[in-house]
Amino acid sequence: MTVLNTRERRKKILDWLRQRGQVQVRAMAQQFSVSEMTIRRDLEHLAREGHLVRTYGGAALAGGLIPELPYAAKAAEHTEEKRRIARCAASLVQEGDVILLDAGSTTAEIARCLKGRSGITVVTCDLKIAMELCDEQGIRVLVTGGTAMPQVYNLLGPIAEQTLRALTVNLAFVGTSAADVEYGLTTPTLEKVPLKQAIIRAGQRSVLVADASKFSRRSTFQICELSAFSMIISDRSLPQHVADAIRKGGVPLELV
Repeated sequence: MTVLNTRERRKKILDWLRQRGQVQVRAMAQQFSVSEMTIRRDLEHLAREGHLVRTYGGAALAGGLIPELPYAAKAAEHTEEKRRIARCAASLVQEGDVILLDAGSTTAEIARCLKGRSGITVVTCDLKIAMELCDEQGIRVLVTGGTAMPQVYNLLGPIAEQTLRALTVNLAFVGTSAADVEYGLTTPTLEKVPLKQAIIRAGQRSVLVADASKFSRRSTFQICELSAFSMIISDRSLPQHVADAIRKGGVPLELV
């Protein structure tokens, strides 16, 4: 890979930001074959110029609102953290349970952890999750129906919402791109609001599964407060003050 000078590298970082809405220090350091400290200096410089805002472990476009990201972009980030979260979430599922898996890369990891299990029914609004599990002999897969969202593979709209409103499940696992102690769960896509609200209501227990990078971030449309969840599972890099605030709000928090 050609080594870029500082100006070129910062331009590439901004290009990456405009495409994905966010960057992580570790990923940028690997991308440009430089130290994480160098990337932090780049981000601080770009923040002073007003191009971006710093977030935990990285940066987002100025304005701070998280955009909708393609599945491929989400799946490539924080993979080990998502696997640990998924293993913890899957351990909650018992034989005979009916569970609901929201769309997303973390819930897709939960689906992979369920492979080989038996006596489980999985309801999902995610086409990738349905494909992941449809050949598992011990798992019955129900798909909500609805309108497919390109590059995200989420099923949205009145058909999906009607299906979800008619359900009660043992566990509902919910993913997110933006969670904040004060503002709760938010999304850049208006059509996801009633869908996710229906998922949360369907669960006798609703569990938020989100790695630490998703916290202290906001998007345009509010879904619910964090207190709507029976449990939150995140990873050990979640800042202590965020963990303390979640627990103070009365929601059990598991860090893996």
